[in-house]
Amino acid sequence: MKSVNYTPDFKYADLNTGIKTAYVEMGKKTDPPVVLIHGITDSFISFSQVAPRLEAAGYYVIVPEIRGHGHTDKPEEGPYTIDMYAEDINALLTELNVKAAHITGHSLGSLIAQGVAVRHPEKVSSLTLIATSGKVEECKAVVELRETINQWKDLPPDDFVRNWTTSSNYDPVFVEKTYEHAKQLPLYVWVNAINGIATPSGLEKITVPIQIIRGSEDYFTLDEHLDLIRRFSGSKYILFLPKYGYEHNTHWETNMDEEIAADIVKFLNAI
Repeated sequence: MKSVNYTPDFKYADLNTGIKTAYVEMGKKTDPPVVLIHGITDSFISFSQVAPRLEAAGYYVIVPEIRGHGHTDKPEEGPYTIDMYAEDINALLTELNVKAAHITGHSLGSLIAQGVAVRHPEKVSSLTLIATSGKVEECKAVVELRETINQWKDLPPDDFVRNWTTSSNYDPVFVEKTYEHAKQLPLYVWVNAINGIATPSGLEKITVPIQIIRGSEDYFTLDEHLDLIRRFSGSKYILFLPKYGYEHNTHWETNMDEEIAADIVKFLNAI
């Protein structure tokens, strides 16, 4: 694959939610729209390798940086709730005159995607949920992470951030930029983001096709928490794709950007 642009030209939208949101556009606006929502303490970099592949496959790709992250506004008051994030995404789609989009979310982004589908079903054509959960409040790893972050008095420990952002990604620039972004985030962003994590209520109201992608070694989305097929009782099309040997940041791992992009395209073609 050609070299990835990790510092693209960001665009900005002043949303009616009071948040100035940074986002990247790729592809033709006349092509089917796909929104890629990153996870907690991540940024555009998270999907920087996947997005060009979707553009090449004929999609209009929108990659926002969610509130508190990247180049987007970072309000100190918190927590940042799933409802807040979902309204930001809805407002961005309205600002871009996108009537409905295929939404992909990773980790926290997958919960935001669920939230958009519950609150604004008319704006969502399908969901691809990477490293997601249907009972995130009961996940031991999430509970422990919240306790750890809320104990910090200053910036996150460097060794924690290094471990948090490490991956087997084939490009060391990707790994370093992911680390650099997380490292420079204010402590209050970590606190506001982790304290707002919750599973949206009303998942049974979601009727659009759903694809769930999960690394088999992902300790944040253990099997007992992946009862989403039951929770998404309103959807008639649900595809579950386990990725054996992979962890939480599945699309970050070596050559997985190509596979995940192919999975998304295949799913969208099938529906």
